[in-house]
Amino acid sequence: MERVVSWLMRLQCYNNTTKFDKGFLLKIVRHLLLAYIFVLTPSILFADVLIYGGTIRTMDEANPLVQALLLRDGRIIAIGDKAVLASQSRNPDEVDLLGRTLLPGFIDSHVHVRELGMDVVKANLAGVNTTAEMVERIKLKFPDPAPGEWLIGQGWDEGKFGSIGYPDRYLLDLAFPNNPVQLESLHGFAGFYNAAALKIAGITDSTPDPEVGQILRRENRSATGVLLTLAQALVSQHVPAVNIVQREEAILAGLLMMAEVGVTSVHEAGMTQADVQAFTKLRARQQLPIRIYGMLNGNDDELMQQWFDRGPLVDSTKMLEIRGVKVFYDGSLGSRTALLRAPYSDHPEKANPTERISPKAVRKLAKNSAENGFQMAVHAIGDEGNDITIAIYEDTLKNYPNHDARWRIEHAQVVLPDFYNRAAKVGLIASMQSSHAVGDSGWAEERVGPVRIKDAYAWQKMLGAGIPLAINSDLPGEPWKPVETLFFAVTRAKLNGVSELESTTGWYPNESLSIPEALRAMTLTNAYAAFQEQFIGSLEVGKFADFVIINRDPVTTKPQELKDLQVIETWVAGRQIFRLDSNVRE
Repeated sequence: MERVVSWLMRLQCYNNTTKFDKGFLLKIVRHLLLAYIFVLTPSILFADVLIYGGTIRTMDEANPLVQALLLRDGRIIAIGDKAVLASQSRNPDEVDLLGRTLLPGFIDSHVHVRELGMDVVKANLAGVNTTAEMVERIKLKFPDPAPGEWLIGQGWDEGKFGSIGYPDRYLLDLAFPNNPVQLESLHGFAGFYNAAALKIAGITDSTPDPEVGQILRRENRSATGVLLTLAQALVSQHVPAVNIVQREEAILAGLLMMAEVGVTSVHEAGMTQADVQAFTKLRARQQLPIRIYGMLNGNDDELMQQWFDRGPLVDSTKMLEIRGVKVFYDGSLGSRTALLRAPYSDHPEKANPTERISPKAVRKLAKNSAENGFQMAVHAIGDEGNDITIAIYEDTLKNYPNHDARWRIEHAQVVLPDFYNRAAKVGLIASMQSSHAVGDSGWAEERVGPVRIKDAYAWQKMLGAGIPLAINSDLPGEPWKPVETLFFAVTRAKLNGVSELESTTGWYPNESLSIPEALRAMTLTNAYAAFQEQFIGSLEVGKFADFVIINRDPVTTKPQELKDLQVIETWVAGRQIFRLDSNVRE
């Protein structure tokens, strides 16, 4: 309990004056008690576990539905008839599913879990439409800030505001004259700041735009408060950084939140040196509740040189592996900073196509990755950005014809018509977010027009070309719970946008996935995207017993009801790490 109290006190003291309500504190205590139990029992070998009594979907095409599972020492040792399995074990613990459904644990293959955990100290700006709404949310989160305290918010949609007009800091300045304000956008490609923050950063009417990025300005040349892409660093470098303890606690809080909704493994995209240190310490203390596949921040030259010298981190337990290189290449479609071959269809004069790293530098990273056993994963949004990326992959991998590269493009939102065949030939994995198609649907066609939109968010075209499709959330931006990700993938509709009678009223529904396709993309394909399909992603003999128990079978659920599926239990390596209404295993 001393650790619980200490943890809460440190969070309470974050930036000196962060406030928490009672409900939040109770949730944190619950998370910490789970972590405490989890840490106390890492070496205990539980009895065999026999699971039966419901629908068990394995994601194994050769054996898709089974009657029972037998677990031992964290792995599946037998699958089949309940009576036969019971005879293979002496007094196993029995788990009756009571008619519920058991699936392989969801794998979220593109997350920013530290940011998810850190959201507890930020104002939530998701869904705001005006600066006035932002001010209201900030005041609710920080009712009595100390003078000079940084007020942080996150979640305003730069894509939506890019269409209706970016916000101006006028109301922020009126509401918070004595506090610098940093408001991070939904996808991280824009930041919104007040006058106090701009003053700390030394941004004046005459401050030039950085080499990569843009300071948006009023007619009189004063800054509006919105900074695009890497221009955000002008201010963010002055925001107090979290320390290692806070970073570890944010990561743990984020991982436990994910466990509660059925996620058993994540791919952390863009690990910094400090992130690596925090994840490694948590692993050493056996405090990681779910599995981590790490992708390093490829834009950090010093970090990458260290890892190319040492090689990937491979773990036989698969609790923490670091093997990927996440490269931030172009910008975003919403902020008109993604690289397009032809001009933007709407307001090309407002576009600022951005390379956050040069193609030459990406080629160097690709060569070093191939030579040192790392997986490339490049953020590419626009068709030109994707074309340049695939060309780099082709040119590099032709020198390694026997290399099982499994290189990825993160997002692959808008592509050229020849992308699909080229990607399939090079063995590329398309790592895409179902929430992005839905979240961007209100303005995406405005950006690219009616022709290019046919090759945007094109999941079925990817599958049709034989490209492995990994579906994930890119949390914490859009709604990220697996049942929501599944719903978006199947319906391409907003959470309240599918009628009772129609299940295909979503945006360009011809690119929707079937429920089995979506489930595979969220489990076995995501395991494949981390070289872990022999260990997790499906329920087969010899694999780790990572699974989720939900109240209904998603395959027989109406598409419009997928978002309402309820996670009952989450298991990792044969241990129950979450149970609805009770976090303690009976």
